[in-house]
Amino acid sequence: MEPQHVDAIAQLPEAESCRDSFPETFPNPIDVPAARYTDAGFFSLEVESVFRDSWLFVAHEGQLPEPGDYLALEGLERMGHPIFLVRGRDARIRAFYNACRHRGGPLIDRPAGSTGRHLICKYHGWTYDLKGELVGYPEAKNFPDGMKQKCPPLAQVECDSWGGLVFVKLTQGGPTLRAYLEPIATEVDSLIGDGSTGAHFAEQRSIDIPCNWKLAGDGNIETYHVPFVHRNSAAGFLDEKRTGQWLLPNGHSRMLIRFRDDVPLPSTPVFEGDTRLAELGVYSFHIFPNLSLVFGGASACFLISAWPEGPDRSLYMTHFLSPVERTDSTTNMIDASVEGNWNVLLEDLDALGPAQKSMECGVTDVLRLQYQERRIRYVHEQIDRCIGSERVPEALRVPALLDSYVEEK
Repeated sequence: MEPQHVDAIAQLPEAESCRDSFPETFPNPIDVPAARYTDAGFFSLEVESVFRDSWLFVAHEGQLPEPGDYLALEGLERMGHPIFLVRGRDARIRAFYNACRHRGGPLIDRPAGSTGRHLICKYHGWTYDLKGELVGYPEAKNFPDGMKQKCPPLAQVECDSWGGLVFVKLTQGGPTLRAYLEPIATEVDSLIGDGSTGAHFAEQRSIDIPCNWKLAGDGNIETYHVPFVHRNSAAGFLDEKRTGQWLLPNGHSRMLIRFRDDVPLPSTPVFEGDTRLAELGVYSFHIFPNLSLVFGGASACFLISAWPEGPDRSLYMTHFLSPVERTDSTTNMIDASVEGNWNVLLEDLDALGPAQKSMECGVTDVLRLQYQERRIRYVHEQIDRCIGSERVPEALRVPALLDSYVEEK
């Protein structure tokens, strides 16, 4: 990154801490109807038009290190798309529906494992190579000649990686993964992207939560809650009054919350690459629709994805990365980092179930958002763009008020 761009990002949190009034020209109000978190029809529109057409982060390549390794994608399965990843003998990771072309039987029946050289249907034994092509099937005499040549390969969805991060897309066409991730991909490429050399998969954890997927993500894109929810943890080293936020193209956004100047930080290994901004505090991004990419300083990185299962149910999944590989000498340090960050994230989740119930019973009818919660509003505006505002019930619409505040980088 150019030094002037780094300086501009670093200085905005300081300027925000000096601001003593609401920005005069900023839209007011930027409220959001609470029914967007409870309405079953609107939920269906999101799954159909937002999640089907977006690049979705699903795994780290380190979870499939060897040819034949596979991984079921639980988040997508909750949405009705039973898809798994498998690493081919050419080292490429592909994404297939877990459905044999014979009668839809499953090709994998465990969350993760190794399938060896072939994918074999658990129902009738049809066999496919790791590229999804049919190799053979029992009792071939009972099928007409040429069946193997006529049978289509396994149903495949778009799958691509940025650095070690694996994304899938349910529909064909649209921007490439790299184009979709910009300008974030360029900004942190040297840390965890295609230009990185020292980002290692550490662990993946998940938990079911009784709330809408958006509510699960909202806490990751504002710091208003930090002194209250994290008063005995993160608030001790984060200065929420020094928070800078940026709205970026494609529904993405950035946030930097500065460390407190008077709190010494532990000396631990850091990610290779350009750590100038990560060293200053919690440096994070929202990647539309459901991913938060968070650097907890220059020594920790985790990716939080909230997966919709119903209007009031979601899967909260976190992938932790480490700047060092897991070895006998580093395991304790990595485990301590994962555990510490996971416990802070769990604090965020405690209030979500009650908040969801308050929306469902109608006592919370609107989210009254303030300036430092504008990233939440921006997500909703992008959702309506994806669906098409004319398809959103009038009482639930969120008109685009923030377009003029979007920055190209």
